[in-house]
Formats: sequence, C-alpha cells, structure tokens
Amino acid sequence: MILPDVNILLYSYNKGDSRFDRTRRWFEDLINGTEPACFCWETINGFMRLSTNSRAMPNPFSLSEAFSIVDEWLQCPNAIMLEPTKNHQAVLKAVSIEANAVGSLYSDAVLAALAISHNAIIASTDRDFRLFKGLKLIDPLAADQM
Repeated sequence: MILPDVNILLYSYNKGDSRFDRTRRWFEDLINGTEPACFCWETINGFMRLSTNSRAMPNPFSLSEAFSIVDEWLQCPNAIMLEPTKNHQAVLKAVSIEANAVGSLYSDAVLAALAISHNAIIASTDRDFRLFKGLKLIDPLAADQM
C-alpha cells in the first residue's frame, strides 16, 4: 500500500516541472498496477488547493479539471481511500510529540500517522518524513528506487 504525498501528485501533473517525466511514469505505474494506491483527504485537498493556484503551478488547472483528475484516481481498481482508524489520535499524538511536529510539520505528522495506522508506505521527496519513527517511506525520484 503506497500513499503518495502531495508533492508526488503535483510533480506528476505539472509538465513545467523538471521532475514531471520521472514522477509521472512512477505514478502511472502505481495507479495502473496491482499494489494498492492509497489516497486520503489531506493529499487530495492539497492537490486541489495547489494545482488550481497560479502561484504554485505555471499552468494551473481549472477546478473542474482538478476534480476530473481526482475522479480518475479514485476510479482506479487498485485505489484505496485511507481514513483515520480508531487509534489515529494516539498514533498522531505519539509521532507528533516525538518529532516535535509543530507548524507546517504537523500536516506531515497527520499523513505519517495515517500511513502508520494502515501499514502503508508514504511516497514523497519531502525529507521531513524521516523524522517520524515507524513510518515506511520511499522517494520515487531517488536513484536507488527507480
């Protein structure tokens, strides 16, 4: 089970980004593969917010285009929507306190707790995820993971 972070989702759809080709191939392999491709509201909402923002994307999507992209993801046969489990608060509290996840790092702690609770792997280029013990992490752009 792999949960792509917002940065992977954005790189996969931003043709102007130097990481577009490699990330897009990786993401297409994930959503067209057999391994569960996980999504959650935090990453979907982040994609919607940033992919429609002209300050974040050189050619932002319209709201309708962004919703269509998300609809495509969620309709994939291997797509799974991760929701917080009953122990989410306890896991979130533990990883947040241990990593001192304050400010913007807190949103990474939310994803880390969700992934840990579901035994999922987060796919991200964000090195901050390394702060969360017990989290399985891959960087799709790292040479050893291509």
